[in-house]
Amino acid sequence: MHELVLRGGTVVDGTGASAVSADVAIDGGRISAVGEVRETGSSEIDASGCWVTPGFIDPHTHLDAQLCWDPSGSPSNRHGVTTVILGLCGFGVAPCPPGGDDYLLRALEVVEEIPFETTRRGVPFEWNTWCEYRDFLARQPLGVNAAGFVPHSALRYSVMGDRARSDVATNDEQIAMVDALRDAIDAGAIGFATSRGPNHVDSYGDPVPSRNADAAELRALVKACAGRLWQINVETKFSHDANALIEEIETYAEWTRAGDARMTWTPFYAEPGETVWREVLDHNTRLNDSGLRVAPQITAVPITLLLRFDDRSVFSAIAGWQEVLEGFYHDSSDEKKVRLRDENVRSVMKEGGGDPKNPLTPDFDLWTFSLVPSRPELSGRTLSEAAASEGVHPVDLLCDQIIRDDLATLIEVPIFNRSKEGVVRFLEDDGTLLGLGDSGAHVMSVTNYRYPTFLLEELVMRERSVSIELAINRMTRVPAEIHGLNDRGALLPGLAADLCVIDPAKVKLGPVGVEYDLPGDAPRLVQSGMGFRAVYVNGVKTIDRDQPTGERPGQMLRATGAE
Repeated sequence: MHELVLRGGTVVDGTGASAVSADVAIDGGRISAVGEVRETGSSEIDASGCWVTPGFIDPHTHLDAQLCWDPSGSPSNRHGVTTVILGLCGFGVAPCPPGGDDYLLRALEVVEEIPFETTRRGVPFEWNTWCEYRDFLARQPLGVNAAGFVPHSALRYSVMGDRARSDVATNDEQIAMVDALRDAIDAGAIGFATSRGPNHVDSYGDPVPSRNADAAELRALVKACAGRLWQINVETKFSHDANALIEEIETYAEWTRAGDARMTWTPFYAEPGETVWREVLDHNTRLNDSGLRVAPQITAVPITLLLRFDDRSVFSAIAGWQEVLEGFYHDSSDEKKVRLRDENVRSVMKEGGGDPKNPLTPDFDLWTFSLVPSRPELSGRTLSEAAASEGVHPVDLLCDQIIRDDLATLIEVPIFNRSKEGVVRFLEDDGTLLGLGDSGAHVMSVTNYRYPTFLLEELVMRERSVSIELAINRMTRVPAEIHGLNDRGALLPGLAADLCVIDPAKVKLGPVGVEYDLPGDAPRLVQSGMGFRAVYVNGVKTIDRDQPTGERPGQMLRATGAE
């Protein structure tokens, strides 16, 4: 008798093989059989009509702080994610020298938009080293599995103190960083993560510590990752210049080859009307054909920002609107409403303007109502669609709705990754890594962590531009292999029993809401997935018909080298 048998589901095993009707048996937190299972189970589920898949692995989260006060892993856990990766782009809460906690938390606030008052209350800093932090998380009742990179900025600050903010490391400091990284890798860390991103500054407005590292320091850290993965947020990410981006990647590829490591870089977007993404993708193919493993991180969703009107957002920076909305966020609520009623203001907003390639140019065909307290039926509709049905201009509808909602309206604005053709091409390419979810970060501006549900609903079911086998492979086996998590990511006997049971007829994104559940009652945007009949982590059901069960069977995972 088996502990659990899932009967008659459509098994999409994560390897890319064709889906088949089969049973799946689970014993001791592991998959014990896939196929026709004749033995009964102590517990059985009729999975007919559902996809049975491996649990999803999100390779790009910023849950490092949140897992300290909310070890459930929300909201990723409500999108079929059973494993999250921490420490991306060099940011995190460990290692941390005595007295260094405020600096690390302030950097998270500036770069990742995680409120300092929240992290100050919620992160206990019962550690100094990365290994001690890992042990702390291992003692928490985790709702998801977790594995982590060693974040470079935190590592540098722990060794160099305030000199990390401005100086090149001495030889002794470089050795100390390498030794600490190797200790962490021995304890199961994936590798190290860093950033050259020009927008990554600390609370002083200075470049984060990783951006002050010289080539010698970075090469030494990459070499310490032999057989493992390292990640970098690239300097030329906003350049729209294929040659500049390729030149930068070539440098890192050289370090990766010399260090016998693997590399992933972020972010990689596809914009309509550009050839940059095609040129860079072709270059990446050549790198991988040469024997390297280089995987730019892509996502299935348009990268969005939320326009807020009750608190600061990019609303007053929309192209062509800056002059009439100057000082908007210094106005009182009543003053904001007066401004939005002004026909002269609306006239200027209707003219809009700017370069259509500018992501902050008004595009009402893409702008979508996200949260509409007084008219929830508008949620998910574009401004153009809703305005046409009411016979009004989108600007008039927008301004009237903001006033009616007492400024609580939220509008979703795509700013990057807006080419559907590019997204599909990225997913079809064997050399990319699906991620960029950013769960735990940008708590009141993005919900990119929704990408697993979006991929299944929009690209697999609605548009049918991506096969279910490809979609599941990109969310399971591929990230497992590249991160060295070789005991999961596929429905194969002996592997960890991280599974999803998904009803394809019901899979869809839930509405965006605001929850005041961060420490200090701070708000965050929350968007859940629907259609998840069950999710299992290490053989234990953590989601039952889209709702958390309260079970916390997650583990801190140990990464290994490539298989």
